[in-house]
Amino acid sequence: MFSRWARALVVALFATSVYAQQKKSPPASTFFYDKTETQFSLSLASDSSDVYIHFASPAYSWVGVGFGEGMRDSLMLVMYLNADGDNVTVSPRYGHSHAEPELAPDIKLELLNGTGIQDEMFVLNALCKNCRVWPGGFLDATSTTQPMIFAFGPGTRLQLNHLDAPLRRHVRYGQFTMDLVAATSSEAGVPEPGNQLKGVDLKSIVKDHDRKNLAHAIMGCIALFVFWPINVVFAAFFRNIKIHVGMSFAILLFLVISFALGIATSPQYNRSKSYTSPHQILAFIALLPILLMSLLPIPKIKTLKPWIPRLHTHLANAVFLLLVLAGGLGLRLSSQANPIILAYVAVTLLVAVFSTFIILCVSRRGSAYARATTRRRLGEEDDRDYGLAKWGVRKKLSRSSEGSWEGESVGVGAQKGYGAQHGHERSASAGSDWKGVVGGGTMPGPQYLMNMHPGVPVYVK
Repeated sequence: MFSRWARALVVALFATSVYAQQKKSPPASTFFYDKTETQFSLSLASDSSDVYIHFASPAYSWVGVGFGEGMRDSLMLVMYLNADGDNVTVSPRYGHSHAEPELAPDIKLELLNGTGIQDEMFVLNALCKNCRVWPGGFLDATSTTQPMIFAFGPGTRLQLNHLDAPLRRHVRYGQFTMDLVAATSSEAGVPEPGNQLKGVDLKSIVKDHDRKNLAHAIMGCIALFVFWPINVVFAAFFRNIKIHVGMSFAILLFLVISFALGIATSPQYNRSKSYTSPHQILAFIALLPILLMSLLPIPKIKTLKPWIPRLHTHLANAVFLLLVLAGGLGLRLSSQANPIILAYVAVTLLVAVFSTFIILCVSRRGSAYARATTRRRLGEEDDRDYGLAKWGVRKKLSRSSEGSWEGESVGVGAQKGYGAQHGHERSASAGSDWKGVVGGGTMPGPQYLMNMHPGVPVYVK
């Protein structure tokens, strides 16, 4: 009887000992950021190159942690939702300067139990057998201040199974150091969840902004959706061509700035650094009609053929179409949310319909500037030219009660026309100014035959 109880006691003690060993937390160093409840812990095996990782963070579009002082020459682990949204995709990447990190295909992670989505948190339990050394850096197991970095992506949704999924720029990033001496032992294993800093010194947390990319989009939208329709109105209804030219220059200036900012931003992302995306290709194609529009006003070019000036409208329409298509593709390239893309499409349609309506309204009559230019070329009167000041009249004329034109110090003394034969004398003080002008009496002058304006002096070439 006694032996039976003794055997039971031994079994119970053995089971308790095994359970205690199983529950014993392996040595680890832990980073914990209380504002987001982000935890990153490392446990290193002293008798192998194994590195055990526990990483938990809120489900932003992506979250990442890296081994190194900065993005340059660092090894990063980036997490985001898989395509089904029920698990995580873990992407090991190499950092290169201040740009989107590239996939590290030689880094292999073994995902362990507990990895997935828990209470809207990304959770990673993993074993990495080749994370100690990478191009440009290594984990120093003898260091008590191993430099580390972390970052959070924006609050948009990213769901992909691809390990090289495009990442938007981080909204926050920081640095900390980790005691790897305390995290190294022969009993290494997956660290336990915790909410306390352990062997870690938090250095900095920075709120980030993607100002260049934002300015690139804003400058382009102002040029296309604000200045462009205003310029269409100026070109259609204003006879002063200088206003249209000035607004066109403003549009060109904003587009040049937008292009420059886009070129400066492109190297920061893997999907745009080679300049082969549809967004970039269409933007570069749009430079050709923009260049041709800039050359058309040159006198030696626009007078080569009669149809050359008419190319301006067609080139302008081509530029607008190419740039709005490039802008829409740019929103998709930068992983913008669908509501922003839909708003862009709505504004594009509104501006296109408005501009088309204005162009159709003036297509038959021509623009105000074109009509004024045609009248001056044909020698017809313009609304601004009553009084015929352009043709030599120095003082305002008035119609007398007898129907003749009277004016102080105005006349054609050297010219004896029809009016002089009927006693309407003119002083000779302005004779030189009236040379070549006929008509002006009570009877209609020659212009009557052209535009039914009786009694109007006509300049005879």
